[in-house]
Amino acid sequence: MKIQKLARQEAQKIAAGEVVERPANIVKELIENSLDAGATHITLSVKQGGKTYLRIVDNGSGMSPEDAKICFERHTTSKIKTIAQLQDINTFGFRGEALASICSIAKVTITTKQDKALEGFELAIENGAIEKAKIVGAQTGTAITIKDMFYNVPARKKFLKTTITEWNHIVTLFKAFVLDNISVHFVLEHDDTTVYNCPPVKRVTDRILQLFQEPLTNHVTSLTTFKNNDIVVSGAVTTQHYARYDRRSIFFFVNNRWVKNYRLTSALTKGYLNVLPSGRYPAATIAITVNPKTVDINVHPKKEEIQFLNPRIVESAITAAVKTTLENQLSKHLKCTVTLAQEPAMPFYSEPLPMPPNPFPLKKKPLENPDIQEIPLPPKQEEPKTKEAPESEAQQNTVTRNYTLLSQYKKTYLLLEKNEGLFIVDQHAAHERILYERFARRFNEVATVRLLFPHSITVPASDIDLLEPHLELFLQHGIEVERSGKDQLAVKATPVFFKNQPINDLLTQTIGWIKELGALDPQDFHKKITEKLRAQMACKAAVKAGDVLTTETMEQLLDDLETTNNRFTCPHGRPTSWMLSLNDLERKFKRKL
Repeated sequence: MKIQKLARQEAQKIAAGEVVERPANIVKELIENSLDAGATHITLSVKQGGKTYLRIVDNGSGMSPEDAKICFERHTTSKIKTIAQLQDINTFGFRGEALASICSIAKVTITTKQDKALEGFELAIENGAIEKAKIVGAQTGTAITIKDMFYNVPARKKFLKTTITEWNHIVTLFKAFVLDNISVHFVLEHDDTTVYNCPPVKRVTDRILQLFQEPLTNHVTSLTTFKNNDIVVSGAVTTQHYARYDRRSIFFFVNNRWVKNYRLTSALTKGYLNVLPSGRYPAATIAITVNPKTVDINVHPKKEEIQFLNPRIVESAITAAVKTTLENQLSKHLKCTVTLAQEPAMPFYSEPLPMPPNPFPLKKKPLENPDIQEIPLPPKQEEPKTKEAPESEAQQNTVTRNYTLLSQYKKTYLLLEKNEGLFIVDQHAAHERILYERFARRFNEVATVRLLFPHSITVPASDIDLLEPHLELFLQHGIEVERSGKDQLAVKATPVFFKNQPINDLLTQTIGWIKELGALDPQDFHKKITEKLRAQMACKAAVKAGDVLTTETMEQLLDDLETTNNRFTCPHGRPTSWMLSLNDLERKFKRKL
């Protein structure tokens, strides 16, 4: 068989498959062109999932008759002139074969008019060739109608899916454009019925309300914006109280382009680690702005995937933004206003930390110094020959909270009534996080108590050999321990707050961590061991499930949690709280369908 050169039209039909596989691909190319043309109103009409009819009408800048004639030719573009401009491109498309490919496998009609033109121009194209061209009356902008997709390529047409499948792909794409362009009015019609009508809004959370239904919309919150050098991450996510079994409601936009990237999704779900069950996913709209030179948008023929120059930096930014957002949501539920009497600040651990059942004495220190006010003050020393004046009303302690503390359930959970529903706090997990962050801030100032008689611990000699080089780490945490024999350790001092806790278990656990983490470099090893040691000490010192707490103690715990970093989970990753929404309750009792 001789090698032969395919006719231009036949070759173009084959090449079209790289860009156009289904109706949604056509929709993407045309809406991007509308946005690049400055359109503020875009209407997309679809019939039979786009297989037989697509029409996009915009109010953009339109084209001249000359531009309209050549825009469907291969390798024509208004976006670049040289390949060097690819790294600085800030529009959606630049490749000329997109419109050319569409015209080669469908019947296309385009009507366009520029703002100052007196009349519009219409073209009809079949098999990639102009069939008709005429002057028409038209509105400013462009209208493109696509009919009978793959009518001349039956081998490809048979691979189109069912109408509902193709329609769902279009809907997902439409939602992406709507979420990423909140200042544009979008309309979507299917089989002559308006499905979505989305006028411009000011916030992406308002866009989500236009596109999605309950319960997703009940659990949406703005993402705390993350900025770091050339990276900005913003958007909206669902809280920990909403989860779904698929990733279809997760949208990422990089420099205003919708992209698909598995690593970005992994970074997002990492922010929900130990918050959402395994196999469950949030809904999210994440906008990432980076220097165009640090991202490649052309690694995929349809520009659906991207590649970052420094992917880990971007991924870390997403995870950090999500964690901060979830923690801020928890603070919102616990938010309170406190006015406190002014008293002098005292050193950290100047008095022993109280232990259960009353681990949280009433705060008596100025709000301006939250790190100090968690610690109880010693009794005031009365000055001689001075009559104590009564405190004015403004000096009295006043606390205003946006919740009602109902009770302690099963001696483990604190129940709070809020307008949104029933808020539940795990007392042990919450106190554990409070103590851990307190320890992390002020271990250099930890108060210790020396034991009258050193506490002797028997440990295998090989384990002591392993532990001995790290005894300084214990001393930094207020535990003075030294080797007193071949298989003996002597504990001579402990932190005040830890004096009634089992040191044996802590030392044994630390030996296990040293064996587990020994392969790390010294800096990472020290960091990991320190984190684990503080977490374990916080766990041992925190109130336990089963401890009875007074109302004052519960309120103090909640106040402290509200001002604590990383308050969303305990140091081991368990959630500290959960919201049972009023909407969910009403559904359970059949008050709402």
